[in-house]
Amino acid sequence: MQRNVLWRPPKSGVITLNFDASFASNTNFSISAVLAKDLEGQIMGACTYPLLDVADAFVAKAKACERALYFALDMGFRKVILEGDSLTVIKKLNSNTVDISVLSPIYQHIHFLAGFFKEVTYIFVPREANKAAHELAMDGQNQSLPCF
Repeated sequence: MQRNVLWRPPKSGVITLNFDASFASNTNFSISAVLAKDLEGQIMGACTYPLLDVADAFVAKAKACERALYFALDMGFRKVILEGDSLTVIKKLNSNTVDISVLSPIYQHIHFLAGFFKEVTYIFVPREANKAAHELAMDGQNQSLPCF
């Protein structure tokens, strides 16, 4: 069994949540996808969640990160690593500066949700390391309701 060298397992008791989003600019429709894995790489859960009236791909990615935290709360995870392939989203979440972009309310809400966890870490990963979440988001385009 070959292991993906791009994936690094979390420490014991921590769940890695890979998130991604697909976005259709012609309909402003987005699908958020979340894939949760434990330290052995076992899938602990996954979901896709449709969103209407999404302004652009940046909003779609930020909302996918937000959805990952909701999913983690619902699953009972309290120590999480959020991995996404949007450098902009990850940098904003790791920054201590005040964000004044249109994404500011989403980032503020993500930080609010993070307060319900014992540990939250945001890590940028290349698209290759986030491929499963990306494929889940693309496949979710065929769904009109959340899928868990």
